[in-house]
Amino acid sequence: MKIACIQMNISLCSIQENLERALSLAEDAVSREAEMIVFPEVFSTGFCYSRIEDVAEPLSGPTLEALRTFSKEHDCIIAGSIIEGMERKDLTDPVIEKVLTKKTGFTEKKQSPSQYNLGFCIESGKLAGTHRKTHLYGPEKEHFVPGDRIAPIRLEKHGLTIGLIVCNELRYPEVARKLALEGADILVSAAEIPDFFGYPWRIISLARALENQLPHVACNRVGKDRYSTYLGGSFIADAWGSVLAEAGKEECVLVGEVDLEKAKETRGTTSIFGDRRPELY
Repeated sequence: MKIACIQMNISLCSIQENLERALSLAEDAVSREAEMIVFPEVFSTGFCYSRIEDVAEPLSGPTLEALRTFSKEHDCIIAGSIIEGMERKDLTDPVIEKVLTKKTGFTEKKQSPSQYNLGFCIESGKLAGTHRKTHLYGPEKEHFVPGDRIAPIRLEKHGLTIGLIVCNELRYPEVARKLALEGADILVSAAEIPDFFGYPWRIISLARALENQLPHVACNRVGKDRYSTYLGGSFIADAWGSVLAEAGKEECVLVGEVDLEKAKETRGTTSIFGDRRPELY
């Protein structure tokens, strides 16, 4: 399968500008026969904390609708992350408010966040599945509700199961391992990694591939905003952790070909999972 990572610059809080750029780069990807397209973390807005309630979208919002239209037109898979907003009516439900307060640690005197960092996967125009980021980093904890479920996304037409990971979750090997144990065929991560963390990010991203014997598409952004400068360095690795394609520091469409059947054979010739001793862990 040919897979494209859209290593793009992101204009903070500018949904229309980012979406137009993303779709233009996606056109380049499908012209190069990419069957799966991966965007960076919160690619349509960046971490727009100052206007987060304004830019947050429901699943039926314009960004995912535009991606569904593109996916249907080109019969492709699209994955990435956006800022998801809860419906206002849900926030007035005392039961939901109690759950949010418990999950985030906010007291009743301080308003709890009402957004998720939402990973999504679209297949041929349909929303195949979502994943709300479970392990938040730094200021995210003040603006997002952490997800409470880790499970792979099973596609219908392509016979493929995707383990979707959002940025900081890569630092926790349990996330990728749970996805692998539950049948993921490939790891796909959407990231917004600043330059100071570039070296560790590359190491742990390759480790997640090798330790789970799964190909890994690691997609990062480039450019800079008021918070940081982003290094790019997106890559596509096979099930041995060998890099098949890698990007530099500039905006680009990185295309690589992953042999999914060979990846399955790799897992079949090793005993990593059979030799585990979870009773000791």
